[in-house]
Amino acid sequence: MLTVSYLGPEKTNTHFAARKRFGVKARYLHAPTVEDVFRMVEREKADFGVVPIENSLEGAVTRTLDRFMDFKNSPARICGEIDLPIQHYLIMDPRASKEKIRVVYSHPQALAQCSRWLEKQLAVDVAHVETSSTTEAVQWLFREDRLIDPRERAAIGRRELANRGHLKAIPIPVTQDNRTRFLVLSLKAPRRGRKNKTSLMFVLKDKPGALHDALVPFKKYRINLTKIESRPTKRKAWEYIFFIDFEGHQSEPRVQRALRALEPCTSTVKVLGSYPIQGGR
Repeated sequence: MLTVSYLGPEKTNTHFAARKRFGVKARYLHAPTVEDVFRMVEREKADFGVVPIENSLEGAVTRTLDRFMDFKNSPARICGEIDLPIQHYLIMDPRASKEKIRVVYSHPQALAQCSRWLEKQLAVDVAHVETSSTTEAVQWLFREDRLIDPRERAAIGRRELANRGHLKAIPIPVTQDNRTRFLVLSLKAPRRGRKNKTSLMFVLKDKPGALHDALVPFKKYRINLTKIESRPTKRKAWEYIFFIDFEGHQSEPRVQRALRALEPCTSTVKVLGSYPIQGGR
């Protein structure tokens, strides 16, 4: 039986993304941090790990990018991706109403993704309280608080989170295409698919035009970049590490030529993984 580690408690989006990929027969282990997911894969306590990497509305999940920096010498590699449509619900006591809500709990990503709807539907002075997960947000609805009545609290999360406590769940309309992309980690490289993607990170040398020079090989060899992000290295002020996704597999000659051309303008280069594009097997 496959063992899959994922970020967060049960019934979070990462949990459902993992189940979408590996099905009901796998054994699932939740981990409190992205770092813990990496370590469980590295120590072979899990065959695979699943972590969020970006949302179509709010952009990159920076804590995952930062963990790739911290684990630059890790044997764990990206072996796949999962694309999951996101549907949020406003979860509350069955006796509650939107007009009387005074505080909303949820993960920072969920609060940000629903911020416009919350502004229009709830009172102006409603407090937004960040939690470590949407599961924890729902747990706050049951905690004793003399200052806030249970009917004045709400949480944002998946509809499934409302089932345990027989709570009311109001769908938050999707006005934009809200999707989250997750990465699958493993110690083993996946089989090459019909269409593939490669994830790469590198640090530029400190010289004028370094970023331009780093991107030229991809254009020269007709490699399509699908994502580029930067994060501070935290080693030196104003030094950044770049994360790039591009179409193609690292075993392809054109990709190998581009990676060789990248080396003179970088101080660090690491391929994080080549893997089949979802739906492109």
